[in-house]
Amino acid sequence: MESRSEITQRSVRLKRDLSKMLDQAIQLDRAVKIGWGRDGEEKPKKQETGVMTHLPAKLKLRLLGDMGDLVGSANNGALFEVVGTVGHMACAYHQDGKCTITKQTGDSVGLGMTGGTVILRSDTGAAAGESMSGGLLVIRGNAGNRVGAAMNDGTIVLMSNAGEQIGECMTGGRIVVDGRIESLGKGAKSRSIETEELVEINDLLSPHSFKLTMDATIIETDPEDGTPILAPQKGSSGRFDGIRLCAHGNALSTSHMVTIDSTVKMPTTSTGLDLRSPWIPILTKGPSKGGNGIDSQPCMTDASPRSIDFVRISEENYSTLREELSEAGGAVIDIGGFPNLSESVIHGLAVVASGFLPARAPVVLMDNVDHTERLLRMTAELGLAGAIVDVRALGSAPAIAALPTVGIVLSKQKVEMSVLLRIDWTPTAADILTVVAAGMHGILAEPFIGDEAPPTTVKKIATTLDADIQSREKEMRGWLQQMGAASLSELKRHHLRANSYESAAMSGLRLEGYRQPLPMWSRK
Repeated sequence: MESRSEITQRSVRLKRDLSKMLDQAIQLDRAVKIGWGRDGEEKPKKQETGVMTHLPAKLKLRLLGDMGDLVGSANNGALFEVVGTVGHMACAYHQDGKCTITKQTGDSVGLGMTGGTVILRSDTGAAAGESMSGGLLVIRGNAGNRVGAAMNDGTIVLMSNAGEQIGECMTGGRIVVDGRIESLGKGAKSRSIETEELVEINDLLSPHSFKLTMDATIIETDPEDGTPILAPQKGSSGRFDGIRLCAHGNALSTSHMVTIDSTVKMPTTSTGLDLRSPWIPILTKGPSKGGNGIDSQPCMTDASPRSIDFVRISEENYSTLREELSEAGGAVIDIGGFPNLSESVIHGLAVVASGFLPARAPVVLMDNVDHTERLLRMTAELGLAGAIVDVRALGSAPAIAALPTVGIVLSKQKVEMSVLLRIDWTPTAADILTVVAAGMHGILAEPFIGDEAPPTTVKKIATTLDADIQSREKEMRGWLQQMGAASLSELKRHHLRANSYESAAMSGLRLEGYRQPLPMWSRK
């Protein structure tokens, strides 16, 4: 049986080949058939995931075979037919065009759909049309639970039976069911269809050879039955105040060269994305030119990346990834930036990212510290460059506790990977080196947090951040010289000390003045 890493590599190759083929098909105004041999014999694809996404307008495409997750997602105007089954999140974030799937689909088909038409000619899983805000979703077969959950606009037509909690938390749009309804969700109510509505909807269905009867039911929002939810804040507390850096050997001379650069790369490649220093700033958009520091240091951005920047992938920018990633230097899949991702969908997202990025560009996963074990395991299974552990958690977990959590899980991994820590404060030079000494690759953090007058213009942000980056570089080199380390790779846990019993208990570090860690960290 193929491993996830092998399926990922095969899927990426298919995605890259298809991207070239689709562009040529548009130029030649030809329809594309995938899965048929030269003589017309069927050669169905199996298990490929994260392919046939972000399809451009004017494309006509027919695909044979049973595919994985995310097929048809972020369609931007293509006419697309799948003669086979698909996995989860098919046609998610569908914007325009038409997609027809002839056989069974997984969960969350049409998630976040904003426009266009999706036709399902067989059964589908749970949460079809979840968070939908436009377009038409037609389901010919049976549907699972929570159809139309949290939808706020658009039309879902279900021509068979619906599961439980249909329309749960919906705030707009309509769900039309010409079959049995097991139960309505909170915030939804049902009524009989009116004659004018029946005519209108049948006009929409006529091109697809479907027709509703007067037995159909309309499900719409019930403002009096909703259950409002206030999501708790995520954060961290305490920073790394209970830890100090200490020397381990003699200080280096001031003339001794000290290096703080490193590289994040995929395991199968010899090159990757070079980090000028171990602090990767987090910005909404890629910075403008500001000086040598910022011009050669990668940032993590949501949009408009430079060729050295990581693009953070979330549901907010998923529809524009084809353009964004083609210009970027790497990608960060923000697992928390999507609703309830399964591991198979994360696998598909890794293919999407790798398929659109330049060859050998690194892809990393990001999730909060409570999911560290799964995060690093999946990074290894998918053969990705590394992972970012976000210290922010429900209830503001102590930031210092993330160090042993990551260290213990990382020590169990059998493959090489770059692990970085995302923090929710602007780091000092000592903070950055503390994370590196704890066994990680560096830090991701926003600049200017807590500044009374942070820069606001694009140019001012770049020039101020450039000065901050270079200032921290000087400080880090000074620390390393005094600690007797000529490079980041020489920093180890023996360069760290806890200065209180509480910080020693949480971090597992040696308490100041003690020869060994506290007993709870030595017990087997």
